[in-house]
Amino acid sequence: MHFRTAALRCSLLAAGLLAATACTPKYAVLVSTSQVSMDDVAYHSEWWYDLILQYKMLRESGFRDDRIQVLYGDGQDFATSRPEYDAQALFGHTITDSPVSRAAVHDVFAKVDSRMRKRGYLYVWWMGHGGGSGPEQCDLSLQISNTGEAVSDDELKADIDQVQRFRKRSVSIMTCHSGGLLDEFGAGEKTVVLASSTCAESSYDASATCNGAVQAEFNVTQPGALARHDFCGGAIASDGSGNGFVSLLETQQWNLTAMSTSTPELGDPDGLAAALEPSRPSP
Repeated sequence: MHFRTAALRCSLLAAGLLAATACTPKYAVLVSTSQVSMDDVAYHSEWWYDLILQYKMLRESGFRDDRIQVLYGDGQDFATSRPEYDAQALFGHTITDSPVSRAAVHDVFAKVDSRMRKRGYLYVWWMGHGGGSGPEQCDLSLQISNTGEAVSDDELKADIDQVQRFRKRSVSIMTCHSGGLLDEFGAGEKTVVLASSTCAESSYDASATCNGAVQAEFNVTQPGALARHDFCGGAIASDGSGNGFVSLLETQQWNLTAMSTSTPELGDPDGLAAALEPSRPSP
């Protein structure tokens, strides 16, 4: 798989055995804004199941465990009865680094900034409820259900901006009215945004999944496109160029093809999405 090749290449570079441009450090922040207490409950269990899909995809894309920061629930992994969503069984360790709260969202990006000592790629994923207001419902309010707090789209942008040493960054957001985040990132900010819906739309569960589990539709199609397979291992034809890597533009194209409950949107003011392939050693 490509992540193994990428990891080997980076190891050889670190050892001075390859004379090539150094790999770009890749960091991720995953935020799931609720807490799960039961398996197989619609609009509840997804907050853990979808998080696992993201974490699994990132590992397959060459992200190191110590560079993936996870905010979830009360700070403890969900004790699922489904082995395919058991982090300990899948990865050999728990994945949750911190409870999710307004303060934790602010602090995690400051933490990543302190660790990203050379310019790298920042991948951000957010899952939660969202509310739209203002013109065309594009003023997005992000709910943190676990604490009853909220984060505005402006505040989330300011939190992400704490990470200063980046070459490129992307934000994938699964909330109702998530298209409201697109206008937060303008030209020159080297940011691609993938949203699960337009400003005016809600976001919903997938009508069906390969293993019958409840999952948000965008959180099935987006990581599946990047991994080129679904959660059960079935192949996904998301690599339109056939180069062995999936770009964020190809991910958006797959989302448009595969999603039916809402209209996914792409924000790409710098025209980076066609060449930004997260699984490459240097996205």
